[in-house]
Amino acid sequence: MRAVYKVAAMAAVPLSALVSAGPAAADGPLYFDPAQVTVAPGCSGKVTAEIQANQGQQAREFADFIDSSARVTVGFTPDSGPAPSGSTAPSNAADCEVTTTVTMRNLDTGASMTDTQTTQYDGHYGWHAAFFTLPGSGHVAVQVSTNPSPSELTIEVPAPF
Repeated sequence: MRAVYKVAAMAAVPLSALVSAGPAAADGPLYFDPAQVTVAPGCSGKVTAEIQANQGQQAREFADFIDSSARVTVGFTPDSGPAPSGSTAPSNAADCEVTTTVTMRNLDTGASMTDTQTTQYDGHYGWHAAFFTLPGSGHVAVQVSTNPSPSELTIEVPAPF
């Protein structure tokens, strides 16, 4: 019995030596306050927006370079009943989408982009979303037209590891 414990203890040492803490990950996503919007008569709902920092990777022998980036996801959930404005959700949720403009500025490099998109309905998963990406690491300031509170959020995008 004593030899079994020694073998088990020796096997655990190499396994723990293989575990690496890896590079520090960016903090989780940042969120704008949800906003209630009326897009058109019969089309209203809640718009959400989040910013996520994605850390890229340096090129290696068997891996291509992937730049770090800031990604904004704008989601829209149509109301299923009477909205605050008195309108109701349309019978076909795919017909009720919201248009949003996102502005992103990298405060360290000066890179920026402004893009306007309409959320797209995915019939399989049932979500309505639009996605915006600004490549590069640094401090990125973001504004979302449909979510005015707060007026701007800044996220730190780490350099590729």
